Amino acid sequence: MLGFVHTDGGREAAGFRSRDDCVIRAICIITGADYNSVRKDLSALQRDMTGGLYPSITDGVMTPVHYRYLMERSWGLVLTKGAYLMDVPRDRTLIAVIPRHMMAIRDGIIHDSWDSRFSRRTRSGYPRLLGYYTPPTH
Repeated sequence: MLGFVHTDGGREAAGFRSRDDCVIRAICIITGADYNSVRKDLSALQRDMTGGLYPSITDGVMTPVHYRYLMERSWGLVLTKGAYLMDVPRDRTLIAVIPRHMMAIRDGIIHDSWDSRFSRRTRSGYPRLLGYYTPPTH
């Protein structure tokens, strides 16, 4: 089973309380980036990509926005058709994508502000794993 460690990725220290910030949290937890900087970059990208129709990420970051943000920073994406969260690789650092949520995972331990291991249960007891982002290799 995957482990769990509670962390908010710097959200509280940045002065935010929103719970719709999983993309920001996951990126900050894995990269160590500043919460406000990532939030500002994602907000500007979402505003740009939607022509201003969605000028804020207060209600969450759209999938095409986080995809573009991470791809522009040389992250990889692995699609996992038919997989569940328990199937995620446990020997690396990644950002897992499940329906309506993203989380940071390091060596089989989820780092997040809430325990999402059993959210949106399926027959297996775990959420579906849509895919995961892998950090750039340097």
